[in-house]
Amino acid sequence: MLRFRIAPLRAAALLAGAFVGIRVMYRVVFGGASGGGQLLVDLPRLPLGGPFSHVALFGPVTTGGLGNAALSALPFALVILTFGLLNALIDVRRLFARGADRGPLRALSRSLVIAWATFPALIESVRRVRTAGALRGERSAPALLVPVFEQTVERALCLAASMEVRGFAANRTAPAECEKPVVMTDAFLGFEGPGENEHGWHLTGLTLDLAPGTLTVIVGSTGSGKTSLLHSLSGLFQHFDDGTQHGWVVVGGVDRAATPPRETAGFVGLVSQNVRLSFVAETVRDEIGFALAVRGVAAVIVEQRVREVAERLQIEHLLARGIDALSAGEASLVAIGAALINRPILLLVDEPLADLDTPARERVVQVLERLAHEARVCVVVAEHNTREWESAADAWLEVRGARVHALGPGERPSALVSAETAQASAATAQSTEVSRTRSRATATGPAERLAGIRHLTVLHGSERAVDDVSLELWAGDLVALEGRNGAGKSSLLRAIALPSNPGSVIVAGRDVAAMRRRDRRTAVALVPENFDDLLFAVTVAEECRRADRRQRPAAGAGTAARFANLLGLGSVTEAARLMRRHPRDLSAGERLCLVMAIQLAAEPRLLLVDEPTRGLDPEARVLVAAALLRASSDTSAVLFATHDRDFARCLATRTVVMAAGLLAEPEPVRP
Repeated sequence: MLRFRIAPLRAAALLAGAFVGIRVMYRVVFGGASGGGQLLVDLPRLPLGGPFSHVALFGPVTTGGLGNAALSALPFALVILTFGLLNALIDVRRLFARGADRGPLRALSRSLVIAWATFPALIESVRRVRTAGALRGERSAPALLVPVFEQTVERALCLAASMEVRGFAANRTAPAECEKPVVMTDAFLGFEGPGENEHGWHLTGLTLDLAPGTLTVIVGSTGSGKTSLLHSLSGLFQHFDDGTQHGWVVVGGVDRAATPPRETAGFVGLVSQNVRLSFVAETVRDEIGFALAVRGVAAVIVEQRVREVAERLQIEHLLARGIDALSAGEASLVAIGAALINRPILLLVDEPLADLDTPARERVVQVLERLAHEARVCVVVAEHNTREWESAADAWLEVRGARVHALGPGERPSALVSAETAQASAATAQSTEVSRTRSRATATGPAERLAGIRHLTVLHGSERAVDDVSLELWAGDLVALEGRNGAGKSSLLRAIALPSNPGSVIVAGRDVAAMRRRDRRTAVALVPENFDDLLFAVTVAEECRRADRRQRPAAGAGTAARFANLLGLGSVTEAARLMRRHPRDLSAGERLCLVMAIQLAAEPRLLLVDEPTRGLDPEARVLVAAALLRASSDTSAVLFATHDRDFARCLATRTVVMAAGLLAEPEPVRP
């Protein structure tokens, strides 16, 4: 069925235009672009030496030379446009998927599906990285290639893993033993390296027996191995992540080490940690039905099963909606629906509550509890947020050290105890900060009015994401911005950091919209929710040096020193071990502190942080809370958006609430 969609054609047109532009630039740089016509500029030739002595840079540039360069790129640009038009009219991925399910070109078709679905991610990553470059004040195009490449590879890997666990291109379907969803006997899991574990991680002595109709929660600190344990049950650990398994891991009566995930997709469902990266279709209906469609199930049956799953999850109203238009809570429910379409006996869910507000969290917990206790599915959840599961979980597994501990009746997970300790620590720190602010106010008079947001409105198409918002911030403020998913919090923070209307954002008496882009960071800086977008280098030390290039900090006051301070370390020397590492090898809390240090390099008067506790364990929450306190000072303020109400109430000096793009009156958090 033909259905015209403008997005693929627009993306193809952008890529085709970029290809022509790059081809012309290539001709100008390597040997000039001469070839008749009017001489535009006569650049001096710069011959290279050594093994590149046959190459010369630059040379004369003429109108004819530029035209010839553009014409030489047109055949390739037309091919790109043709594929874009084809994908705008029909879903090409379905054609490739059918080829991957049968026929002599299975392997090629499978690769084409992944490559085709990854292409929009490339366009999206370019957009995100350009925004990140603007937020960071980075204008070097080559520097942007690293995050674009990393994001595209990440999307391709997540997509391939998602297709694998949903049975894409399976040679056969393994039979399931419904009464034995999970049996692990003296199992060992690890990543092999030279001599020892390459990543310093392994689990040993794993002996588990999980029954149908139970909900088991796996807890543990960041990096403890919750996801790897979950993936050892899906098969991704052994067959996709190159993990090593010894002993027995039997899922539904099938030897996990000998059976790839695609062959157990009929009875094992997986909801990954970042569901948006794992979506393979463009609409909710196609996403939920994907696992059946690639098996060649009749369309009428697929439609019937999709509606059954949607009714069970109460998301029938979402079936015609595009994947990109889903809120975080809706996306989680759709991902659960896609995992349920094959009626699994085992459902594995990785941190489903990380991006959700309180009502959405409650709904996801209720859905998974009903699946376990009413539909008799064996549900296993890996999670940092433990409080929501206390009444729903039948069993708790805690990853500590190199072992998995089964907690007995009444035994509380140490992660939950740590969360309460973290809350008490943050409350003490916040109380100290409030006392300090009051003492200063008593000695010097009222705090300085630092920033004013005036009648700020943000449109997404015809929708008002932010509707006539006004807000004042004072020196020393640490303000929490709360609200449900889709309330407009992220849109508000971005509009404050990159305002387009004069007079809408005033910081320290300066109109931010009227400032030069590279100078705006001295007034306001934003750490976005996807803070990894702001990491451009391959070592922490290089990230810090890059941040200091434009700022020329005083001795001992550079980004490396600020990073060490945010981590609570006394000096850069104490952080030397971290400085040599790749930024993405840091823990999530450490990476967030690094990005905060980068954005503080320009010494902005106002720091904005979007969802600082997203995906963090209790220990990392304490680290980030302390970093936010250190980032605030007598002459600056911090505004952070969060779903974590406990974190906000223990840390913030006051809170404001957004709903449907509108900002409610500020209310004090503590007296």
